[in-house]
Amino acid sequence: MSKNKTKKARREHKREEAKKAASHARKAGKPGTPIAKASKPSAPPKRLNAPKTKTAAPQIQASQKHEIPFGEYDNILLVGEGDFSFTRCLAVEHGCANVTGTSYDSHEDVLQKYPTFPPILSELAALTPPVPLHHAIDATKLHTYKPLRTTEPWDTIAFLFPHTGGLSTDVNRQVRANQALLVAFFSACLEDPKNPKSALNNAKPKNEKRKERNEFLRMGGNVIVTLFEGEPYTLWNIRDLARHAGLKVVESFKFDWTRYPGYHHVRTLGAIEGGGAWKGEEREARMYVFEKVPVELDSEEEREMRKEKSRKRRREDSEEEDEG
Repeated sequence: MSKNKTKKARREHKREEAKKAASHARKAGKPGTPIAKASKPSAPPKRLNAPKTKTAAPQIQASQKHEIPFGEYDNILLVGEGDFSFTRCLAVEHGCANVTGTSYDSHEDVLQKYPTFPPILSELAALTPPVPLHHAIDATKLHTYKPLRTTEPWDTIAFLFPHTGGLSTDVNRQVRANQALLVAFFSACLEDPKNPKSALNNAKPKNEKRKERNEFLRMGGNVIVTLFEGEPYTLWNIRDLARHAGLKVVESFKFDWTRYPGYHHVRTLGAIEGGGAWKGEEREARMYVFEKVPVELDSEEEREMRKEKSRKRRREDSEEEDEG
């Protein structure tokens, strides 16, 4: 019995020791518990701060800025200029060496409409070589002006913020008038305002001399148009107009005013005394890029062209026989 009592006492002693050890462990763990609790609040601030960092992302936004679609050595024609501040921006700020600016207004009208023009004119004239400026140029008849028919075809033709002016207060009439302006402009870039698909003939000339003489915008060259966002400009359906004229729609992107220092939008009707009116630089705008490509005619058109060429050859043969 004494042995059993001894074993029982030992077991009870062990239990007491185990209880003391457990109690000591719990007491030792209590100081660490606040540390664990303190570490939990530190996690949520990290999760809350993370989305804010992604939203701001100034470096990402900077990298998403679109490249300027005007090369330093491209042969660039600007039409519909107001005070020629965009011409100045490309030549002076971006170092474009072959820029030609044109305006629909005469030289006298530009001086009268835009007080900002004289200093720009002086700056462009002082460059070596001076930047050529031409006035009284109709954007719908570009190919008919001899000074614009250079030996080298144009790489880029740009028309910033085209508008016919306040011809009517009726929105539908304004939309149709500006659509007609764009269609005629696109067709003029493709050399024949009456038949834009004549670009196919120019793409396949009989000889190189004829090609150099007739080609106004080089094959693969760009036509660029900038419009304000929103109505009525979105009603113009500029992409469809360009496709119908025979141009390929390449891309469109937000027009970044900050990429063109010194350029400011001017009204077609001229500056308003004392300022007033809205500023174009404060509005969202979009730049559209189109490309001149060989036009694919359908089978019916091809047959008509072949017939016309055949008739022309017969007439030429008949004339040669008469001369003989």
